[in-house]
Amino acid sequence: MKKIIEWDSIEVRGNRSGSKKTTCPACSPDRRNSKDPCLSVNFEKGLANCHHCGAVSFRKDESFKPTYTPPPQDWQNYTNLSDGMVKYCASRGIPQRVLIDFRITEEKQWLPQTNKKENCIVFNYFEGDEIVNKKFRDGRKNFSQSKDGKRMLYNINSIVGAKEVYIVEGEFDVLAMASQGIDNVVSLVNGANDHDDQWVNSQKYLDDVEHFIIAVDNDPKGIEVREKIAHRLGKWRCSYIEWTDKDANGSVMSNNFDSDLTKIVRFPVSGTHTVKDLEAGIFDLHRNGLPKTIKPKHKSFDNVNDIFSVMKGHLVTVTGIPSHGKSNYVEWYVLNLANDHDMKASFFSPEHTPMALHQTNFMQKAIGRNFWKDVDGLPRIKESDISRYTEWANEKLYITAPDRGEVATWEWLIDKFKEQLYSYGINIFVIDAFNKVQMPQGNRLESINDILTKLTAFAQSNDVIIFLVAHPTKMKKKDNTDVYEMPTLYDVSGSADFRNQTHDGFTIHRHFGDEPCTEFASMKVKFQFQGKIGETCKMDYDLPTGRYYEKGTNPPRFDMTIPMEEQILAPAMKPSPSFNTNETFYDIDEEETSTPF
Repeated sequence: MKKIIEWDSIEVRGNRSGSKKTTCPACSPDRRNSKDPCLSVNFEKGLANCHHCGAVSFRKDESFKPTYTPPPQDWQNYTNLSDGMVKYCASRGIPQRVLIDFRITEEKQWLPQTNKKENCIVFNYFEGDEIVNKKFRDGRKNFSQSKDGKRMLYNINSIVGAKEVYIVEGEFDVLAMASQGIDNVVSLVNGANDHDDQWVNSQKYLDDVEHFIIAVDNDPKGIEVREKIAHRLGKWRCSYIEWTDKDANGSVMSNNFDSDLTKIVRFPVSGTHTVKDLEAGIFDLHRNGLPKTIKPKHKSFDNVNDIFSVMKGHLVTVTGIPSHGKSNYVEWYVLNLANDHDMKASFFSPEHTPMALHQTNFMQKAIGRNFWKDVDGLPRIKESDISRYTEWANEKLYITAPDRGEVATWEWLIDKFKEQLYSYGINIFVIDAFNKVQMPQGNRLESINDILTKLTAFAQSNDVIIFLVAHPTKMKKKDNTDVYEMPTLYDVSGSADFRNQTHDGFTIHRHFGDEPCTEFASMKVKFQFQGKIGETCKMDYDLPTGRYYEKGTNPPRFDMTIPMEEQILAPAMKPSPSFNTNETFYDIDEEETSTPF
């Protein structure tokens, strides 16, 4: 591991602010050119790194109260590794010198899987010279972590000041790559689970990295998390490795490591694409046909899915007469996309305050029962349901809102989306509504065109979906009646660009009278295979839950917060055959049935 320099030992000329270069306390006194400013210091982030000896420094903020509980700092008490542990790691291509360098320890730890103390290899997560988390692993691949430890990327000290960083899936992969002379590598804290905390806590170490090489496991979950990581960090600065074996450690063990490193693949650069970049996509179209669109999977959406669907990279404009339910329907639609396709959604909905009250609407839609009272034999949502919903929604649904006194401008909102893209991996953004964001001064038509251009560019360059709710202009009534005509995208207040620039769009229109219903009208799809422009379908509205469903069928009663296989549902309420549920935990290493240490 890198040598740690005491922050107070760093000397610079002038004030201690911004970014500066100076001599290194660790190596400069012993160098021939002792005045060479080899130490880069970032006072804003409190980080420093030496370009000559590799030493790093971290400023400790004594006034900062951490939100985590550091584990005991007694790692030196456990540095004597058993022969069994050393031999086991050696069998994985990891020599003892690497274990010592990374301060690997061997400790007894109680594991919930076995309900007793087990002998464990311990990966100590250092930030500077402080252990902020500990990962315990026994010989049967049972895992545990420090209670309330800081969830961040493993081996974070190694990438301070690095311009190129490898990202792998597990700690053994870090050790394996270090055994081959590659130290600028970090690993995910929970294998193929892409949790937000590790990115938020590691952000200041990643901001200035120019090139990420994503070298996670070469299996379906690894490929999935590879895409999520690139989505967060920006594909323009990412490449990836497809290991010959399952992972970096396996590649070292099979002697394929050096050849695999020559096969680094760049993600296509935004705005520039060679035919070779597109080759895999061309073959996929030839072998599998047209690309799959994104749509809700539950049977209650069957009639909507026949005429409309969305795709990543698209701006979707939604309109309808005020109080006809367009916001309510967008929430229901997006909740299903997030649940069915393992996506994350951010809602900018300033009309819906207070935020806790808005959450009760989401909760009713997600759980399928009323928040406030028993209705039609269905009990109201209980406190245990609220707790379960909170766990389900915590890394799935996000609310975007300006701080007190802050005005939401389009520049502020798009910058906030960029932050959320990295910190939380958001891939669906909802803007409800267009007129709730302050317009720039100047020509209104030109401003609308500029804003829509920026939204479409953001959606396309980041491979996300943006739902934009926009109110229509003053509506016309049908001849000699008090019934309003259904608005189209051309009727959106301000500009025909709402129709011309959007990729996809639909109208939500409510019918009153003897046969009340809500009508869904497909107003635009970018590609013909996405739906049928001009087609409509009718839906009923379930007042207790805020859910919409195909007219004439039963209201959906499933609970998004409970795995579908655990629910007892009538056949009509079960999802379509293509419906899938998402696993919570995934294997991190290969199967092991015996205890090697």
